[in-house]
Amino acid sequence: MNPRRLYAPVVLGLVLAGAGVFASLTRTWGETVVRAEGLPEDQIAVTGSEAMPVVSALGIVLLASGLAVLAGSRRVRQVLGVLVALVAAGCLVWVVAGSGDAVSSAVLSAVRESASFTGDNAPGDVAVSPWRWATAAALALAFACGVVTARFAGSWPTMSSRYESPAARATTEDETDMWKAFDDGRDPTE
Repeated sequence: MNPRRLYAPVVLGLVLAGAGVFASLTRTWGETVVRAEGLPEDQIAVTGSEAMPVVSALGIVLLASGLAVLAGSRRVRQVLGVLVALVAAGCLVWVVAGSGDAVSSAVLSAVRESASFTGDNAPGDVAVSPWRWATAAALALAFACGVVTARFAGSWPTMSSRYESPAARATTEDETDMWKAFDDGRDPTE
């Protein structure tokens, strides 16, 4: 397969992976109910970004990296691909291995802040949603796109310099050129 054909799918994959990570972290990852005699029942829900705030920030980084691949030079793209692969792999391991504990501790922290928590009543069982697996899938996609970017970015086309401003013209004028321009009736500042 021609590596140039991977350019658009990788950019789209990085944008979708970043958006997928960010969107799945805004969903409820864990919930429970706090009941106390004489008090109203309180439904506690914790989102993924409350349980793992760093992963939420890195989701935005992944989204931005998809756009940076469009504008970067070949070398910048290769470095960016390595960084995306490392960030995605680290977050993927963290989400798969540590999200259960992170969700439980975030739910318990929210329970302690609940108006229905008296200190003696224990919350119900914590129901964990499958949104963490959606986050893991998006991170796996980001990892794959990062590896492909690091490997093939050198053969991808770069943005044209056609619309960049021209370099400043080197002027070798001296004072006599300014006076000659005045003598000719021209504005020497043009």
